[in-house]
Amino acid sequence: MATKTKRLFRVDTGINGGELVIGQVNDDFVRYFVDKPEHELIDHVLNTERDPDELDPDAPEIKEDFYCWNECDEIEHLNGVYSDTEWSWVELPAGIQEGTQDAMEDEYEGEVFEPLHLFDREAYHEDDDSAKEKYDVVPVLVYHTGEKGGMGCWFIETDGEDFDPNKFCYSTVATSVTEIVDQAWYDKKEIYCDQSWADTRSKGDWVRVGWFNKDWWDTIEKRLDDEYLWELYDENIEDAKAGA
Repeated sequence: MATKTKRLFRVDTGINGGELVIGQVNDDFVRYFVDKPEHELIDHVLNTERDPDELDPDAPEIKEDFYCWNECDEIEHLNGVYSDTEWSWVELPAGIQEGTQDAMEDEYEGEVFEPLHLFDREAYHEDDDSAKEKYDVVPVLVYHTGEKGGMGCWFIETDGEDFDPNKFCYSTVATSVTEIVDQAWYDKKEIYCDQSWADTRSKGDWVRVGWFNKDWWDTIEKRLDDEYLWELYDENIEDAKAGA
């Protein structure tokens, strides 16, 4: 039996996205900054890392052993494109290896498609802690750096089969600051965003403090344990077959 020739495909997105973290901080810190202008909060967080002499002297400590904003992330840490991004796919020439610089060349013109949005996880925070009597509510810092440029891509290798856009799907996380693509799957197998050659430039920071209800937190574990997780995906595949 002849050996099937492997084929490599690349899924690309638009150029806008960024990094976002949600992490628990001191309650007094949140109360101090929750109603202050955003630029004062940003300056204070960054000066804690870079220039302690410029800190607001009246501000409470962010948290014990705070080092930098992107390590304050025990609730969420996302790094990707915005949910309204444009998607495209392209087959790479034979011999190109996944993850290499050659595989990232933008000379290959892709085909735009609309993949299935499998689910959206909610990770919102509130401006008050009124729910703390009934739920597990914690004070948080939400820090998002908006970026523009190459945000990474996904590689799919097949055993000679064509790329099927209907088999690609993704999830997002919705926060009070923005909504970012989180995970992706092809044929129900998770594939990971390759950011080896990502190259972006900053477009600004968006930062909030507030209170996060952990009991309402839509974690990835909850989603993946849902017995109906792939129901929408299966319906999409059947609809595609019926319309073929």
